[in-house]
Amino acid sequence: MHRLTYMLLLLAVVHVWQACSAQADRVWIHSHNDYEQEKPFYEAYENRVFSIEADVFATADGRLLVGHDRSELAEGRTLERLYILPVVKLFEENNGRAWPNSDDRFVLLIDLKTPAARTLDHIVKLVADYPAVFDSGVNPLAVQIVISGDMPNPSAFSDYPTFISFDGRLTTDYTSDQLERVAFFSANFRNYSSWTGEHKISPADAKLLTDVIKGVHAKGKHIRFWATPDGEKSWETLQTLGVDIINTDRIKACVNYFETIESEKKEGANQRLFIEQ
Repeated sequence: MHRLTYMLLLLAVVHVWQACSAQADRVWIHSHNDYEQEKPFYEAYENRVFSIEADVFATADGRLLVGHDRSELAEGRTLERLYILPVVKLFEENNGRAWPNSDDRFVLLIDLKTPAARTLDHIVKLVADYPAVFDSGVNPLAVQIVISGDMPNPSAFSDYPTFISFDGRLTTDYTSDQLERVAFFSANFRNYSSWTGEHKISPADAKLLTDVIKGVHAKGKHIRFWATPDGEKSWETLQTLGVDIINTDRIKACVNYFETIESEKKEGANQRLFIEQ
């Protein structure tokens, strides 16, 4: 291999490794139904969460309205206004990064509440106008767009640009090419456990969940459960079981909890180092 080519390849590998290492330092927190927060997008962003969820309905004239049910939809609450434009503005301010002087990325999970056939093309058209913000082929630090909800059949994944990824389902058998388009897997916690977050989770439920998690990890993917209990005991339990992305409606409390745990670990490590010296 030519020396210059080798050096360029080595630098690229180092950059990717550094980026992954930096990302691994964060507990991956998912802002569930983020648009219901007091400050949609901004509270999740300010707390540096890993993924942010917006449920989207496509109207007959192609607008993308955000809300959990049709009764919640309002003219001004569009995907573009609540999420796309704020993200674009931040990338302009931060020189092509989500946060200043950081290689951390985040996911915008768009849950389709109307059929993909009449919704997804509008999303593609909207984000395609900002390749430096939403296309990692243009900017390695771009926001990752992940489609969930009423997704197209996996056989149609290749019909969409590569800057669009998809939310994996445990009941779907993916080909290797289709699996490459899957960002991570999501599943309903209630399909595997009725645990409410009080006391300890039963050994049987813990075993069932652990087996599911290991199965996803064997595919080289991460996993998130929705409909989970949402408190300190559940956050700790889920992380201990190996859940990669912690689902929450309580962003600040969840972030503060894991920051406290990390701070206590560092303090303990420093104390041990002092004693050993």
